[in-house]
Amino acid sequence: MNWKILITIALLAGLTAGAPAGHAEANDGESTTTALPENAYKNQYGANWSCDYGFEKSDMLCIAISMPENAYLDAIGSQWVCHRGYIKKNGTCEKIIVPENGYLLDTNYGTGWECERGYKSDKRESDGNASRCIRIQVPAHAYLTDSDYGSGWKCEPGFQLKDNHCIRIEIPENAYPTNTNHDNGWECKRGYVEKGASCIALSVPENAYLESSGKDWNCERGYRKSSNRCIRITLPKNAFLVDRGDDWQCERGFAKTAGACTSITIPPNAHLNYSGNDWVCNDPYRRNGNKCESQ
Repeated sequence: MNWKILITIALLAGLTAGAPAGHAEANDGESTTTALPENAYKNQYGANWSCDYGFEKSDMLCIAISMPENAYLDAIGSQWVCHRGYIKKNGTCEKIIVPENGYLLDTNYGTGWECERGYKSDKRESDGNASRCIRIQVPAHAYLTDSDYGSGWKCEPGFQLKDNHCIRIEIPENAYPTNTNHDNGWECKRGYVEKGASCIALSVPENAYLESSGKDWNCERGYRKSSNRCIRITLPKNAFLVDRGDDWQCERGFAKTAGACTSITIPPNAHLNYSGNDWVCNDPYRRNGNKCESQ
């Protein structure tokens, strides 16, 4: 066999033989520096550790989680929850007493039950306690709201609450019911305004449009509101309409003077300001009348 091949094989054999020894030494070092308490495991990342399922940390130990009767560990195993039909209270699982016309909830909070549709609990706002489900008395022209608060019912559209009854609302022409117990219980349709107990058509002048609320109007771009009319805006030379479209402004380098745009005369040692409708002195000059003077 070629002597060069023999030398290469020998070198590779020596490197391979040395690798396990180094690896074992590193493992020995890690085992001596990692101290896990009983019923714990090392986290995949970092140097921290966590307790096994059913145990919780207490200082540097993992102690078994103490569970009351009718309880079980959650999916993570770090705390306990009560079985269905029981609720957590003062470190125990207390049986839920569901009243007639009520049903169980999958929760560990509150009473653990709710009333069926058409019933409401006798909950007292002061302490939140409840023990019964009381039938909701729904008056004529009302419907259930599926709420455990308030009366549990609401008047139908076109009716308004008064003295615990639903009274028909007299809705004028060109109006619709708002289904509220505030104001008169109706609003005028778009394009109409309230006047007394009626809805009067809004008069929109030429070159105008109804605004989004439908209760007023605005002039189109290029027109200005004056009393009940829209007057066309006449642009002088070197002017343009502002963004709102109801006024005009002079171009940069011009100033508004008596309905016209006049050119701005810039004195020595000055420049146009940010708006472009006046001038300011350069530093260190200061304005004095129509001149810029040094201090």
